[in-house]
Amino acid sequence: MFTRVPVPGAAKTRLVPPLSAAQAAALQRAMTEDLLERLDHTLGAAGPSARPLSLEVRYDGQFSSGALEVPKGWTATSQGSGDLGERLARAAREARRDGLGRLVIIGSDAPLLPFSLVETAFSGLADRDALLAPAEDGGYVLIGLALERAAQPAVESLFTGIPWGTGAVREATAAAAAGAGLRFGELAGYWDVDRPEDLPRLAASIRALDAAARPHRTVVVLTAAGF
Repeated sequence: MFTRVPVPGAAKTRLVPPLSAAQAAALQRAMTEDLLERLDHTLGAAGPSARPLSLEVRYDGQFSSGALEVPKGWTATSQGSGDLGERLARAAREARRDGLGRLVIIGSDAPLLPFSLVETAFSGLADRDALLAPAEDGGYVLIGLALERAAQPAVESLFTGIPWGTGAVREATAAAAAGAGLRFGELAGYWDVDRPEDLPRLAASIRALDAAARPHRTVVVLTAAGF
């Protein structure tokens, strides 16, 4: 999971206003921790016979003790320097170095991301070199890479020359995959929280869930902010 250390003025700045800088940082932390908790619970429910996974949070920014609550069994690692493409490429290189065959990267901006989408990505990499789940804004909420099969230069081409932060990310990534000769596929799309208009949608979506399943940290932050 890619996320940002929740520091006011550096986290979810496109949500300021209507949120204050402190509220935006609190929301960043809440979404990250709620998604981590939900994924960790789902993985734990799968039992010891489940496919072995290496679980990692990669953060952008200066990490300090208590900045994020990371579940036991997850590793917290810096994304390192560079733009988003360089940081994603580094994650792929290091996963390959560590002997991982398949890599799925998600972000913390989609706190209600269905775990079934993650499972589908892992299984879909059996006959695809790269997969992504598009976001409604033209980016993507998940990318999967078959490191066991795809050469590293081809993988890194997916992150080179991409117009990050624009509505052309998905299209440019698909074009890069075609140019590198990768077997590429797309999963079901999903939505993430990037714009002020996403906040009422997130609040309504959470409140529509069963009470026992609600990501409680995100509810607290949104309620305090008037959503």
